[in-house]
Amino acid sequence: MVETEAVISILAGGVTALFAVFLTFYLRNQWQEIQSLRAIQTELEQNTERMRDLATLLTGDLQRQQVDLPIEVPPGTRLEIRYVVSFPSSLSTTAFDQVKHTGMFLRLSPDVRRSLLEVYDTIDRINRLRQHRERIHFDDIGNVHIVIDPSELDIEPDTSVSEADLPAETRQRLSGLRQLRRAMKEVNRSILRLIASISSPAMIDDLDLESFVESDREHRRDSRAESPPSDGVDLEELRSILNDVEQHSVWSRFM
Repeated sequence: MVETEAVISILAGGVTALFAVFLTFYLRNQWQEIQSLRAIQTELEQNTERMRDLATLLTGDLQRQQVDLPIEVPPGTRLEIRYVVSFPSSLSTTAFDQVKHTGMFLRLSPDVRRSLLEVYDTIDRINRLRQHRERIHFDDIGNVHIVIDPSELDIEPDTSVSEADLPAETRQRLSGLRQLRRAMKEVNRSILRLIASISSPAMIDDLDLESFVESDREHRRDSRAESPPSDGVDLEELRSILNDVEQHSVWSRFM
């Protein structure tokens, strides 16, 4: 009898220990999943602000095309041409990368997984085009500061200055700058199309990206390789979806 009670006690202790281990493992997984969902939401919010900064820079750059015109300086006028770009940070994918190959990602619904993959695929394309644009800028020509001062040129007073009057070095720098900006123009538009594809309607309106939404539809007919996913969610919608997934978990109230 005593031996039977001892065996039962040992078995009960073993079951209790196993249950405690299982419960600890389960709660740890739940905590990690909630934290991962919150980290992706925070990352999407940060990316929204970085996209806003990048779109503002690129739309402003597209509007500054004066150097594509023949340079003519009025008599006695000193002209400065500056082209200096400060790039915002790349869009972040760290939180998503940490989740993508885990069991937690597979436990999400197929629709949520598809939305995450589509949005982050577009973010990756934006980053690659941004890096390409940065290489074009700094590898080819770098920041530009050209000064055209008529008083330093061999021309008659009160005479307008044309490019033919400029030193060969200045003409070469202007030519290089034009080539740079023409190369960048299509890269800028491609990035803005991708940004528009995952921006909310309010953000599109705020940043005046409507034309890039329209051109994106035409672009998709011509090149599926460069086009963003069709009928996908934007960053704001995806954050809302992930928040709903988080709130659906009972444990989110305690973590």
